[in-house]
Amino acid sequence: MRLADLLMLAWGNLWRNRTRSLLTGTGIAIGVAALLTLLAYGTGLEQTADREFRTLKLDRALRVTSHPIPGITGAALSQPVDSLRRRGDRVPLTDSLVREMDALEGVFAAYPEMQFPAKLKGNGRTLVVTAEGIPMSFQSISAYQPRHGQFFETPDTAAVLISTSMAKRLGYPSAEAAVGDTLDLVTASLNFHKLRRMAELFSGGLRTLPMGQRPYNVRVAGVLDGAGQPVSGLLRVLLPLEFGRSLSKVPFFSTADLLFRHSRTQEGYSAVRVQLQETADPTAVRRALQSMGVYATSFREQYDRLESIFLILDLALGIIGSIALLVAVLGIANTVMMNVRERTREIGIMMAVGGDAHDLQRLFVVESAGLGALGGAAGLVIGGLLVTGLDWSLNWYLDHLGVPPLPLFDISLPVALGIWGGAVLISLLAGIVPARRAAQIEPANTLRTQ
Repeated sequence: MRLADLLMLAWGNLWRNRTRSLLTGTGIAIGVAALLTLLAYGTGLEQTADREFRTLKLDRALRVTSHPIPGITGAALSQPVDSLRRRGDRVPLTDSLVREMDALEGVFAAYPEMQFPAKLKGNGRTLVVTAEGIPMSFQSISAYQPRHGQFFETPDTAAVLISTSMAKRLGYPSAEAAVGDTLDLVTASLNFHKLRRMAELFSGGLRTLPMGQRPYNVRVAGVLDGAGQPVSGLLRVLLPLEFGRSLSKVPFFSTADLLFRHSRTQEGYSAVRVQLQETADPTAVRRALQSMGVYATSFREQYDRLESIFLILDLALGIIGSIALLVAVLGIANTVMMNVRERTREIGIMMAVGGDAHDLQRLFVVESAGLGALGGAAGLVIGGLLVTGLDWSLNWYLDHLGVPPLPLFDISLPVALGIWGGAVLISLLAGIVPARRAAQIEPANTLRTQ
């Protein structure tokens, strides 16, 4: 039997039982749409994180500490040279050591890590933010070049860089309107000399600590483009490193963070950031840093752990969506089996007039594959519309909150085609057993019993 005749005959049989075929195809469409939506969500989250990671050049950054970080450092490359330190000794991260790091070949900038909680007040609104000090050399990095306004004039100027979304949440009619305005940067202060007993930290938490607030007038030097960094732009405020040094602040975000940081810090900075040049060899720079007796951790390694989490998330979402698709495939097997039962006499006549058993088997396989193909195509359309609608609705809601657009869903053409191909394949496999049963029917018995 020619392929064209086989396809026409299969289509005629499906159309003859169109209600049953429609219901079965709808099950396939729902399964495909669910799988596509879930995978698009996982892919969108992963691509958003990856885009921001690369925009901020974190793939070219190292974090240096005087002690190993549990769960992060510990590999052979992360260990400092044994001959430069004894067990239990720690090399303090002093200004002189930071200057040595900055002078290494391949290092773009080495600077003390400075991140602390704060509040930003303006236009009668208050935002909880994370302030971060950056060196002046960052003005050559595109992610730190303001879209409106300009970079800091001097290292100690009382100015900040904010994101477009932060300007909107502060009530400015436009990002340009925020440039040059004066805001209050309120920091928390803590007197460590009053911390007599560690038990007080556990019994009362952070509320029992001798905390105070200190406001500083800062000028908005510029507004950053939040397109490449929509997540970090929600909370992060950038300020000159030297100006950040002069502020009264606490370098921790919680009591647990306080205990972890200061229980291991003897003197010097808690950590140093090392930004690499584009042409630098990260391994060589890392070895040079560790030859100073410190621990160097790559942000790339930390992001690799995040990618592992995304992989687990994608697998979990894929399994959930596949369950719906497999249930629909069982419906195809049931439909084809019922078609075989109802067309027993027709099958017997075809076999009696010289029909080939293999052609008969191929006919039912094509019918099941056709159900999968049509249902899968409809599922891709439904899934695409669902993803587009969800993405638009969520971003519309986030826009009203002042949050920049986030690509929460991402439909990859290869993934979509793979889902459709998988639906066709498993639908075809679901029709093999009923097709073999049809090919084994004895024509004489069917004609005698009907």
